[in-house]
Amino acid sequence: MNFRNEYHRLISNLHKTDGYIINFFQQKLAPFDLSVQQYVALRRLSEVFPEGLAAGELKAKMADLNSDVTRLTDRLVAKKLVVREVDPQNRRRVMLRLTEESHQFVETVAAEFSDFESIVSPLTEEEVSLMNTLLDKIRKQ
Repeated sequence: MNFRNEYHRLISNLHKTDGYIINFFQQKLAPFDLSVQQYVALRRLSEVFPEGLAAGELKAKMADLNSDVTRLTDRLVAKKLVVREVDPQNRRRVMLRLTEESHQFVETVAAEFSDFESIVSPLTEEEVSLMNTLLDKIRKQ
């Protein structure tokens, strides 16, 4: 592919690398019948277990700012991994939480990612630190 300049090449590389990482996650999640977004939502709920999060709170904690939390949680509810409960303090607020069984399931799935940093293992700690700084800088524009 011909690039107009190094900036164009960088954007292409970032996109390609994102696809590579997402594919890595998808392969690990396939045996559990989970998408990457579903797994991320389950992990965020696992972090507050046994408490839950409102849909808006969950969306704010998701990496994908464009995620459709309603459709996502509908699928997780259908899989019996998430339950919806009316907040007793605010009847208009619906809380999402894991059950004990789904929390254990999430922990089992998470064990598959105990070595997920291996995907960036060709980089030195110094390179990783620099890359983190540069990626943070891009997002803080």
